[in-house]
Amino acid sequence: MQITAPLPRDRIEQSPPFAVTGLDFAGPIFVKNSKEKFYIQLCTCAVTRALHLELVTSLTMEAFLLAFCRFISRRGLCTVIYSDNARTFKRAEIELRQLWAIIDHPDVKEFCASRGVKWKYIIKRSAWWDGFYERIVRSVKTILRKVIGKSSLTSEELETVLCEIEAVINSRPITYIDSDSTGNFPLTPSHFLLGRRLTSLLAVKLSTIDCVVDKKGLIKRFNYRERLLNNFWKQWRKDNLLNLKSVHFVNPTKETEFKINDIVLIHDDRLPRSLWKLGKVVEIFTGRDKKVRACAIKTENSIIKRPVQLLHNLEIPN
Repeated sequence: MQITAPLPRDRIEQSPPFAVTGLDFAGPIFVKNSKEKFYIQLCTCAVTRALHLELVTSLTMEAFLLAFCRFISRRGLCTVIYSDNARTFKRAEIELRQLWAIIDHPDVKEFCASRGVKWKYIIKRSAWWDGFYERIVRSVKTILRKVIGKSSLTSEELETVLCEIEAVINSRPITYIDSDSTGNFPLTPSHFLLGRRLTSLLAVKLSTIDCVVDKKGLIKRFNYRERLLNNFWKQWRKDNLLNLKSVHFVNPTKETEFKINDIVLIHDDRLPRSLWKLGKVVEIFTGRDKKVRACAIKTENSIIKRPVQLLHNLEIPN
């Protein structure tokens, strides 16, 4: 065990929605009158917990890049991406960097260099490291199971259902709802996307006199939306960010420290304990709090990386 690590800086700092995004896939899903498998690509904002869903036809790099282009065209460019170590994501990152490298125009090169995506991969076999989007995957699957059940939909019907699921999840409260009638509304991810809940009623239409479009009116409306967004961020810091620590696991009373040349047993759920591999620690990875979070283990065939929760120290001196 190890003391719970603090959240990364890019997940607790104010940023535009989907600037820091977690990527994952769910599926497969079968559709009516087709033998093809469909998958769901989930893009989750690490700061506001907003969700964007894309329906893809396969897990190939080409299908992912097309869905990723649709995502950034509607939600904006990402600065940081969190994902697991799937081959699709690694090949896509290589393809994007090669594409930026072959561009000859200096202005385009400077644009890509300044807005290049920083891809962060978690350690293998440590899905809890990116729990902020793994939990959303479960929510999407639960809603799909209750809505669709054992019925079969066409691809267009399935895409419509995914858009409705996206609207419902983005309208979920991420702050505490007061039991009294104080008028405080719960903050939702859609407040950062649209300024209101997606499932709320439309605003009352203004009179024709107030709707006259002029320079002063546009500036006044822009300043109002800026103040509204700043209020959302204040409520996010006060009611959401400061309460995230309450959902963390209790810190263990006893820590296991790892050092270079330690001999460890590598946990593997697919094998019985008697068949777990032995390895030697050749490198340790620490967090911002200087606690060991993962290790590079040398086995008889290769060097692998594992989180400390899957490593067991043996009583063998160095």
